[in-house]
Amino acid sequence: MKRQYISFAFRLLSCFVIAGSIGESPASAADAYLPASDDEVLETLPSTLLSSRSELSSLRRKLADNPRDVNTAASVASLYMQMGSQEGDPRYFGYAQAALEPWWEVNNPPAAILRLRAKLKEKDHQYDRALDDLKTFLEHEPQDIQAWIEVSNIYRVQGKYDKSQQACDRLGEFAGDVVANVGLVPLLISTGQAEKADKLLADMLPIIKRESPETLEWVLTEQAEAARALGRDEQAERHYKEGLANNPANLYLLRACADFLLDQNRTAEVLPLLEEHTTDNGVLLLAAIAARRTGKKKVSRDFQTQLENRFEEIRLRGSEPHGRFESRCALELQDDAQKALTLALDNWEKQKEMNDTRNVLAAAIAANDPQAAQPVVRFLKQNGNQDVDLQELVEQLEEME
Repeated sequence: MKRQYISFAFRLLSCFVIAGSIGESPASAADAYLPASDDEVLETLPSTLLSSRSELSSLRRKLADNPRDVNTAASVASLYMQMGSQEGDPRYFGYAQAALEPWWEVNNPPAAILRLRAKLKEKDHQYDRALDDLKTFLEHEPQDIQAWIEVSNIYRVQGKYDKSQQACDRLGEFAGDVVANVGLVPLLISTGQAEKADKLLADMLPIIKRESPETLEWVLTEQAEAARALGRDEQAERHYKEGLANNPANLYLLRACADFLLDQNRTAEVLPLLEEHTTDNGVLLLAAIAARRTGKKKVSRDFQTQLENRFEEIRLRGSEPHGRFESRCALELQDDAQKALTLALDNWEKQKEMNDTRNVLAAAIAANDPQAAQPVVRFLKQNGNQDVDLQELVEQLEEME
């Protein structure tokens, strides 16, 4: 039975890495644009949409005839969510939510709807509401692997590491240690146990290759993250390159690798890596930073304008841009350290991943306000964080006091 769990859990990993946010939009809030001719290409549709167009069109017609058809609504939402994750275009998450509209505010919708609704709320950074849905779902499906992994992941993102560990332990009780390690590895990296995480990943690698080679990117990404935390830059770069060789369009890996190269002052390598993937807001931000650092002022300004327009459009829709991206934009593109610090602190109250934490520390240094970062510094020390990049920023802050 546990072998079946292992295989199933690893198949889940292909869609597990968080990519983008429903709060991000590539569309512009600028004035309507009129193309000069019929030949002008306004947007290239994603390959996933083209390949799924027939299936999606059929499902949408069926859903239009019966908007409360649970199976059809779930299928439409799933297809849109797949497109959103693969293309980094959050508009598809909005389309997915529209498919689930009859059940969006219902307390106890069908299980298939509940699972998808939780994922959409997670992508909109409504973590507590996503957890509420997952807990309700688990009352009906107490041994659902995907749900337990997502519970562990959300608690980790929120910095509630004890609860994240409890979810991993619960998962291990019925699915075994190997499956539980899927949730445990990123938790270990966040809590000063990157060496142990690296060992677990090395042990998992043969099983991944045998049971689920399509999820190899997840292992390589986590190996790179563990290596970065330990300051092993050559090892981290090797894992990033292996992952991108396996899938050059993996947006999470692209962002992580670009960040790594920026930190290594290898800025000239960043734009060629990212320039074909700027529909994703995180990628666009890093491309703008790279262009600015390499003196490509016009390119950087164009990217920055696109990004700011996307933030504005999100607000026009009644949502908030991703605080992680907006704070870094303020710091590195708008040269407004105080604004960056305010945004970074607000975002850190919601999520405490490495980049969220780093934004606070970097903005506090730039704003010459080390006291503002003290809650974050205490959090890192209390949880034994060992990330070498974060520790360097903490040392700078302590020298300022």
